[in-house]
Amino acid sequence: MKRRIYAKKSLGQHYLRDKNIKNKIIKSLDLNPNDTVVEIGCGRGALTDLIIGKVLKFYGIELDENLFMNLREKYQSENVEIINKDARSVNISELIGNNNSYKFVGNLPYNHANKIILNFLQNDFQPEIMIVMVQLEVAQRIAGIPKFRGYLSAIMDTYCESKILFKVNAKSFYPEPKVESAVIELIPRKTPLINKQDINDFFNFVANSFVSRRKTILNGLSMGNKISKEIILKVLQDVGIESQLRPQNLNTEDWIKIFYPTRKFIKINER
Repeated sequence: MKRRIYAKKSLGQHYLRDKNIKNKIIKSLDLNPNDTVVEIGCGRGALTDLIIGKVLKFYGIELDENLFMNLREKYQSENVEIINKDARSVNISELIGNNNSYKFVGNLPYNHANKIILNFLQNDFQPEIMIVMVQLEVAQRIAGIPKFRGYLSAIMDTYCESKILFKVNAKSFYPEPKVESAVIELIPRKTPLINKQDINDFFNFVANSFVSRRKTILNGLSMGNKISKEIILKVLQDVGIESQLRPQNLNTEDWIKIFYPTRKFIKINER
C-alpha cells in the first residue's frame, strides 16, 4: 500500500524532480556492475530508480518511516536493502560489513548534511567517493572557496579532497527550497591530514580561532585559544605566515603548521 507523502520541514525534505540533474549525479558516480552503493535519503526514489539496475548491491538509508515503507515495498530485489535509520549516527561498517568498497550518494537534508558527511568520513570504513547535494553555501565552505573558508573547511579537508561539480537551481526540487544547492564530490583521504589522536584538539583549536572573521589571525588565535600575542607572533614568524591575515585566508595546511608548535601553550593554559 503506497502511503501519501508530504515533505517534512523538520527533516529538511526537498524532492529532486529535475531529470537532467538526476542524470548528472548518476554520471558523477561512474557506476559499474560490481559497485556497492549507499544512498542517504532515498525519498521517493528519484536517484534510486537510476542506480539499482546498474550495481551489484544497493543500500538505501531513509529516516522517514512512511518513505521507508514505500521504498521497501517498491524495491523488492535481492540486491536492494532499504534501512530505516538515522544517517547521522548509523555505523556503516556494522550495517554492510567492511570487506568491500562502496560509493556514497545523497540529496542530503540541509540541516543535517554536515553531520551525515562526517559520520561516514570518520568511520574507519570510508566510501571510495561521495557525491552529495547540499546547500550552495555549505558546498562552498566544504570546498574551501577562499571567501567562505571557515571551521567546516578545515574539518572536511582533514578527511577528504573536495570540489564543487555543479550548481542546482531551486526549481529542480519540490517543494522549492529558499536557497541554491550544489552537488559536491568528496574523495576520502587514505590517512587524515592530522594524526587521529590529535584531531579533536586540532578542531577545537581552529574553531576557537574563528572568534571573529574580521579579526586578524594574530588576534583570533590569541583571544580564542587564550595564548599571549607574543607567543602567537613568534609561532607565525617561525612558520612563515603573515600575522595580519584573516582566519578565512588560511588553508588547512596553514592551520596545521600553526597548531603543532602552539598546542603546548594551550595545554599549559588549561591546567
